[in-house]
Amino acid sequence: MERSGPEAGLSGSTPVAAAPLVAVDAVSKVFAGHGGGAETRALDDVSLEIRANEFFTLLGPSGCGKTTLLRLVAGFEHPTAGTIRLDGTDILPLPPHRRPVNTVFQSYALFPHLTVAENVAFGLERLGRPAAEVKDRVAAMIALVRLGGLERRKPAQLSGGQQQRVAFARALAPAPRLLLLDEPLSALDLKLRREMQGELKRLQRETGVTFVLVTHDQEEALAMSDRIAVMRAGKVLQLGAPAEIYDRPATRFVADFIGEANIVAGARVGSPAPFVAIRPERTTIAPAGAAGLAATVTAVTFLGSDTLYDMELAGGGAMRARLREPVPGLAPGASVTAGWPADAARPVAEDP
Repeated sequence: MERSGPEAGLSGSTPVAAAPLVAVDAVSKVFAGHGGGAETRALDDVSLEIRANEFFTLLGPSGCGKTTLLRLVAGFEHPTAGTIRLDGTDILPLPPHRRPVNTVFQSYALFPHLTVAENVAFGLERLGRPAAEVKDRVAAMIALVRLGGLERRKPAQLSGGQQQRVAFARALAPAPRLLLLDEPLSALDLKLRREMQGELKRLQRETGVTFVLVTHDQEEALAMSDRIAVMRAGKVLQLGAPAEIYDRPATRFVADFIGEANIVAGARVGSPAPFVAIRPERTTIAPAGAAGLAATVTAVTFLGSDTLYDMELAGGGAMRARLREPVPGLAPGASVTAGWPADAARPVAEDP
């Protein structure tokens, strides 16, 4: 498994890896088929580590196993095989309420009959915290999520974004070691979703709580995460920092799922790799006959800051170039050459 970064040791000693907050080791989850149907392998021998105080994202398409993994960490499901440790302790025997973990769901799950303050206080009161501590903590959490003055309102009197902030405050109030976020932004409109991305990152930074986000939105993952685990069909295909995954995708699927990518067979460009991935913003357009791949422009799309040029390659296949400055007079039907800088073609493996 991937280990977290080195810790400073005593003078002259060998640096040692800091212990991860969460260690998922060889975890599989198989769901029995209904009515004698075939089993479903939701997770297949997944191993990964999550560091303390980081914003970690499980990213992948629907059905890839990311929500199942989140539910295993929360304690809502039990793995078929493997172990999950938090702070070095096996948490599988612990029921959800005994784990130092809270979850924010897409639906927020606020209590409609309770006020904002009462919703935030709910978890603290269930833990038996003293009344004075509850009062102070609720006030601090409401201030943290910037809902001051709304303490007495019911959820029905709040906007969607305000309801979400209440859910975050309630989940953070007991100071969990780990906060799990199950696609909490997916129900919001685009403008509010982008606003809340910044808010989530701020909350994580100011509280120091480790956040684990589940999403299928690659832009959301790139914008908020310290590290991302890209999943497909129950497996982790790549784990790393956003820039690392974007610039050096490991497989064809990762290259195409994280942003846009032109995927070209390695043999066509003299690479020993099965494929190379070239980002549209690194793709160039030159006159026909230049060094590169002969192509025909099929569409031109002006986007304001950029212009997209879709091209059909001679011999089959397609490429897209995203240029800052439009090419004067270049229109569909024009013969051109698609090219790229030498360092832009990243070798990628076939998907497992």
